Amino acid sequence: MKEAIMQAHDSILNARVKQTRDANRRCQPAPFEEGDLAYISTKNISFPKRYAWKLVLNFIGPYRVLK
Repeated sequence: MKEAIMQAHDSILNARVKQTRDANRRCQPAPFEEGDLAYISTKNISFPKRYAWKLVLNFIGPYRVLK
Protein backbone atom coordinates (compact mmCIF):
# COMPACT_ATOMS: atom_id res chain seq x y z
CA MET A 1 0.00 0.00 0.00
CA LYS A 2 2.79 2.40 0.92
CA GLU A 3 4.58 1.69 -2.36
CA ALA A 4 1.43 2.46 -4.33
CA ILE A 5 1.08 5.80 -2.55
CA MET A 6 4.73 6.64 -3.22
CA GLN A 7 4.36 5.67 -6.89
CA ALA A 8 1.22 7.82 -7.24
CA HIS A 9 3.02 10.74 -5.57
CA ASP A 10 5.98 10.38 -7.93
CA SER A 11 3.66 10.24 -10.94
CA ILE A 12 1.90 13.42 -9.82
CA LEU A 13 5.24 15.21 -9.38
CA ASN A 14 6.46 14.06 -12.81
CA ALA A 15 3.23 15.23 -14.43
CA ARG A 16 3.51 18.62 -12.73
CA VAL A 17 7.10 19.04 -13.93
CA LYS A 18 6.11 18.09 -17.49
CA GLN A 19 3.15 20.49 -17.50
CA THR A 20 5.33 23.33 -16.21
CA ARG A 21 8.00 22.63 -18.83
CA ASP A 22 5.43 22.52 -21.64
CA ALA A 23 3.74 25.72 -20.46
CA ASN A 24 7.07 27.56 -20.25
CA ARG A 25 8.00 26.37 -23.73
CA ARG A 26 4.87 27.97 -25.20
CA CYS A 27 5.25 31.14 -23.13
CA GLN A 28 6.34 34.14 -25.17
CA PRO A 29 7.62 37.45 -23.87
CA ALA A 30 5.24 40.37 -24.17
CA PRO A 31 5.67 42.16 -27.51
CA PHE A 32 5.57 45.55 -25.76
CA GLU A 33 8.41 47.95 -25.28
CA GLU A 34 8.69 50.84 -22.87
CA GLY A 35 6.72 53.81 -24.17
CA ASP A 36 4.28 51.79 -26.30
CA LEU A 37 0.54 52.26 -25.95
CA ALA A 38 -1.51 49.23 -24.92
CA TYR A 39 -5.07 48.35 -23.96
CA ILE A 40 -5.85 46.50 -20.73
CA SER A 41 -8.38 43.66 -20.57
CA THR A 42 -11.26 44.21 -18.14
CA LYS A 43 -11.75 40.46 -17.65
CA ASN A 44 -10.32 40.50 -14.10
CA ILE A 45 -11.41 44.01 -13.11
CA SER A 46 -14.55 44.38 -11.01
CA PHE A 47 -16.87 47.28 -11.75
CA PRO A 48 -19.68 48.73 -9.61
CA LYS A 49 -22.94 46.76 -9.75
CA ARG A 50 -24.76 49.63 -11.44
CA TYR A 51 -23.07 48.76 -14.75
CA ALA A 52 -24.62 45.95 -16.77
CA TRP A 53 -21.92 43.38 -17.52
CA LYS A 54 -22.94 43.30 -21.18
CA LEU A 55 -22.30 47.03 -21.53
CA VAL A 56 -18.88 47.14 -19.86
CA LEU A 57 -16.03 47.55 -22.35
CA ASN A 58 -13.82 44.50 -22.92
CA PHE A 59 -10.67 46.63 -22.95
CA ILE A 60 -9.79 50.00 -21.47
CA GLY A 61 -7.05 52.37 -22.44
CA PRO A 62 -4.77 53.06 -24.20
CA TYR A 63 -2.17 53.26 -21.45
CA ARG A 64 1.54 53.89 -21.85
CA VAL A 65 3.84 50.95 -20.97
CA LEU A 66 6.20 51.98 -18.18
CA LYS A 67 8.45 48.93 -17.75
